[in-house]
Amino acid sequence: MIIFVNPNFSLSPLSLTRSPSKTAHKIHSSIISSIISMTHKPRRRCDYYDLHKELIPYLEAWTWQKAIVKERKPLIEKQEDFSDTLIILQHQPVYTLGTGSSEEYLNFDVKNAPFDLYRTERGGEVTYHGPGQLVMYPIINLRYHKMDLHWYLRALEEVVIRVLSATFSIDASRVDGLTGVWVGMSCITLFFKTESVISLFFLFVYH
Repeated sequence: MIIFVNPNFSLSPLSLTRSPSKTAHKIHSSIISSIISMTHKPRRRCDYYDLHKELIPYLEAWTWQKAIVKERKPLIEKQEDFSDTLIILQHQPVYTLGTGSSEEYLNFDVKNAPFDLYRTERGGEVTYHGPGQLVMYPIINLRYHKMDLHWYLRALEEVVIRVLSATFSIDASRVDGLTGVWVGMSCITLFFKTESVISLFFLFVYH
């Protein structure tokens, strides 16, 4: 069964299977850190949710991100949006299809899918997420950085390349004409969707 993610979903973060207020406070209160940037006036911060040890259902994470964007849109109109967000987590096993993807790329009958299957608003084809795969979701207001998606893609790639080198001594690189970071024949994938000037993005890497 393919489940379509509704862009007008209005549930609160982490509300599908648990109480959002209790769960969000219990899981997140001790691990949210604000990184204050001194390079922008007024000061900007990045709200960082480190859930890399948590298995979060895909729809919960997507609903949470949509809620963050919905909350920030009125602030953008008032020029009072001073924060970006970074979420790091793992997903329970799931397949997602991008806007241009086809069911023909699936190696199973969609009526008997081995895991949940969602058609999403991002670009790209079929993607699998599961335990052992770190997924990072930056939610960025490009107006305060640079209004250029190509620049943003290259900046994210550079961050990944530097982190892999400095933290894991992994030699990663770009491939001309392709989006993503490559380690040998493997690609760390980047997908994104934009709403107004807010970019919802994800990248993932196996660990």
